[in-house]
Amino acid sequence: MAAIGGQQRPSPASRTPAPNAGAAPANLPGRLPRSIEPMLARIERRPFDSTSHLFELLWDGVRAIAFVEGGRARLQDRHLADVTGRFPELGSIGESVRDGTVLDGAIVALDGDGQPDFARLRERLAGAGGPAEASPVTFQAFDVLYWKGKAVMDYPLWRRKNLLLQAVQPDPGIAVPEHMEVEGIAFFEAARDHGLPGIVAKQRSSPYVPGSRSDAWLKLRVYQKEEFVIGGFTYGGRPRDKRRKPREPFATLLLGLHDESGGLTYVGEVGGGFSEASAAETVRVLDSLLGPDCPFRERPPSQRLVFWCRPRLAASVRFSEWTDDGKLRFPVFEGLRPDVPPDACRLVRAPEAG
Repeated sequence: MAAIGGQQRPSPASRTPAPNAGAAPANLPGRLPRSIEPMLARIERRPFDSTSHLFELLWDGVRAIAFVEGGRARLQDRHLADVTGRFPELGSIGESVRDGTVLDGAIVALDGDGQPDFARLRERLAGAGGPAEASPVTFQAFDVLYWKGKAVMDYPLWRRKNLLLQAVQPDPGIAVPEHMEVEGIAFFEAARDHGLPGIVAKQRSSPYVPGSRSDAWLKLRVYQKEEFVIGGFTYGGRPRDKRRKPREPFATLLLGLHDESGGLTYVGEVGGGFSEASAAETVRVLDSLLGPDCPFRERPPSQRLVFWCRPRLAASVRFSEWTDDGKLRFPVFEGLRPDVPPDACRLVRAPEAG
């Protein structure tokens, strides 16, 4: 089995060198689109082996589409927002990618062992630390949607994988991660042993369908992780004076997801996973969102003092599973997600999310 997190490097004979970064886009068959909705995966409960699937890592990062023209890359997240300015060091990855290429992938921060480290990425998402030198990121490219200015989304996945290897010259800012064939169970177990969130099984013959969520892509999680809207926070036990706001850190965050009608459904609270610094930063941000009214469709039961917040901020939370009544089991806070629009945090055939 290939090493988890490694890069796939074809032999010199199989690679077509990337052209000069200054190659004129005017020779391309057509202009690249302004945005593309990424293809999504359904949840699969059990890992499996298959000769008709390719197996990839599930990256703990920011899903992104990279549009490469004129030697520069423009980055779009899964919510169609331009995030090029948030990750300025990735603009230069266009120098290692053919002009007229659109890539699907993930922006991740790696630790010293080359493994994804969401804590480092969180600093960039929160705007803390500033320059790339403090928490550098890389773009892990796992699909190609445009090749030489032409859409190739109708091509089967195996053919797009071959084009991907020709489109990208790996460098410190961009990599083509390895995938596994046939042995999905062993690959899943390797991901679990390395503390990674899971794998994705993709049908070899599947086209790329923007914005779709189908059985062509199946997500197998070691643990579940989603983004939730913060609707309030609690403090301590039964308060004596509800008019006085405590200065100490909160006890829990109250979490919700938007249902089909747009209402905010309470799904539980999280009180674990906070460092002293992340707790202080969370309170500082939520202070600006305090409001008098409960934002949830139904008021959550609580024996603690509750401070309601306007539902304008999302948080990434890891958890083991959904309970029968649609609540989170064993949730752990991972970080604030100012890059995720709260309206995008939705129930997907609750209690399944993904």
